[in-house]
Amino acid sequence: MTNTIKTTRPVVKSMKPELYVQHTFHMQKARKYTYNYSVMDDYILQNWSTSTIKAMANELNEYQLRVAYRVELLKEAGLIEQKVVRRSTKLLAKRKMLAMWLKEVDAKLEGVA
Repeated sequence: MTNTIKTTRPVVKSMKPELYVQHTFHMQKARKYTYNYSVMDDYILQNWSTSTIKAMANELNEYQLRVAYRVELLKEAGLIEQKVVRRSTKLLAKRKMLAMWLKEVDAKLEGVA
């Protein structure tokens, strides 16, 4: 009896096979095509919205720069989106505080004039 169930693993490799056409060397003494990015790409695709690059690198036991490289590649391919930067929310809160402060100053100026 043969297995007739088709799997779509690896997910990213089946969606965008052109990402895996060119091999990237990381070590000169390594043999060609020894590194398989498809497992890492699938993991990044699943955990991008809930995890950081540093956490994914620790969980995958990979270098943080290698995970960041694959994240940028997946962004360029349109498979994942840019995360919202937390600093923007801090800046918006600071802007709101400054706007309230400016209203108070304007009210004091109207009282003086």
